Amino acid sequence: MKLNLTAHLFEREKKGDIKRMRKEGKIPGILYGHEENNKRVFVLEKEFKKVLEVLKKEAATIELKVNNETYPCLIKSIQHNPINGKLLHIDFQRISEKEKIKATIPIHLVGEAPGVKKGGLLDQHLYEVTIRCLPDAMPSHIDVDISNLDTGKTIHLKDIKIPNIDFEMNPDTPIVSILAPKVEKAAPAGVAPTTAEPVKETEVKEEKPKEEKIDKETPKSK
Repeated sequence: MKLNLTAHLFEREKKGDIKRMRKEGKIPGILYGHEENNKRVFVLEKEFKKVLEVLKKEAATIELKVNNETYPCLIKSIQHNPINGKLLHIDFQRISEKEKIKATIPIHLVGEAPGVKKGGLLDQHLYEVTIRCLPDAMPSHIDVDISNLDTGKTIHLKDIKIPNIDFEMNPDTPIVSILAPKVEKAAPAGVAPTTAEPVKETEVKEEKPKEEKIDKETPKSK
């Protein structure tokens, strides 16, 4: 995928130019690489944010138009204000259409796994992968089909075959698995499940003292 973005050259003349530029909605940057002189550039913040929204989900090269020339490039770094997150600076690296580039590509899962239908748990281990390829061969994302993934099975990086692309990671790296559902142990047949019996409170009755019967002698009549 290629995204178009317009940049403008600028020269820093005095202290405070960069600060004023940012207040005007412009993001300063540098265009460098491929044995050419570095160029100070700036892009409009509102335009760059549109590009940034795409890059959050897809991988892409940038067709950076500066004056009357267009430079294929990659965004190598973006600096943010650590307090408010405001964009501060962008590094654009020139690339050649004839040389392989290294890029990080997001992984998208496609389909519905049979193991999930049986109650298994989908466990995605890898969400993006580093590749090396020519700029024109770089995919925006990599689809991983899980429509045949059953319980207890795993798809590894070596299972993904894409022409003209080299993976820069261990081929045995797992991408996604279906974990077996947890089964609670049932009680043996004929044996009732044991439950804790509530503690019975014994009522202590206070015994009343026995009444003593005192036989009084009746006085004899004289």
